[in-house]
Amino acid sequence: MPDMTAAKAPPNIFDEDALALRRLRAAKREDSFLMERCVADLIDRLLDVNRDFENVLIYGPSTLDTAIRSKLPDSKINNISTFETLDTLPSRPDFDLIISLLRLQSLNDLPGGIIRLSKCLKADGLFIGAMFGGDTLTELRQVFYAVDEMHLGGLSAHIYPMVSHTQAGALLARAGLNQPVIDTDRFTVSYGKLNTLISDLRDLGETNILSERVKTPLGRAYKTALEATYKDMFSTQNNKLTCSFEILWLTGWTPHESQQKPLKPGSAKMRLEDSLKDIRKRRP
Repeated sequence: MPDMTAAKAPPNIFDEDALALRRLRAAKREDSFLMERCVADLIDRLLDVNRDFENVLIYGPSTLDTAIRSKLPDSKINNISTFETLDTLPSRPDFDLIISLLRLQSLNDLPGGIIRLSKCLKADGLFIGAMFGGDTLTELRQVFYAVDEMHLGGLSAHIYPMVSHTQAGALLARAGLNQPVIDTDRFTVSYGKLNTLISDLRDLGETNILSERVKTPLGRAYKTALEATYKDMFSTQNNKLTCSFEILWLTGWTPHESQQKPLKPGSAKMRLEDSLKDIRKRRP
């Protein structure tokens, strides 16, 4: 009889060998403006936290160490350890801050990955992660659909699924993190050519690494149709290609007795209705 209690393995949405190769290539390219945007946002967030961090874990490229440290006061962060993959993470909760920038969206087991990272945090440790959300590349996704129908007679895998704001909150709760906060950075970029957009994705190693992707190169006719269709569907008045990005910021703390706890249901001393009546009476 099969073991019904065994955990079901997550689906292999991503080709991890292809992902590793593309990230190696990305490391030799120019810094991504998307990563630079995330680093700048991260710095603001850390400066808003009234705490210094002794031991910091970065899940991402080793270049983030210098990029982050150089923009913070010396006292804000002391020791930084960088890990390129989840497999190399330490097994003990030795860190009081964990940072992950634009890496989580490419995990086959996203819930398990966040849980794995959270287990490296000490009590009252802070997790900050940035990942692409569901509105990212929405125009390019629709253009692929249209061109696939014209040239391939059906849809094929190009842009992978991304989590929503609600799903991101559930991921933090599942990892046991307190005071979860999800906020969104949405912005639009105008491109003169489709190749420039593709180049920006290559800077991150985030081009198509879906396991079910078509592995033969797209022909010249397909690429020509792709750019022409993009211009027809999503071009600005000056003939630029419009591309949307959504970056979800996930923040949560590992439990600690010093943290503020929510009131139990029914524990309020005054009903909302009575409170509103009292406010109305005091109005001039």
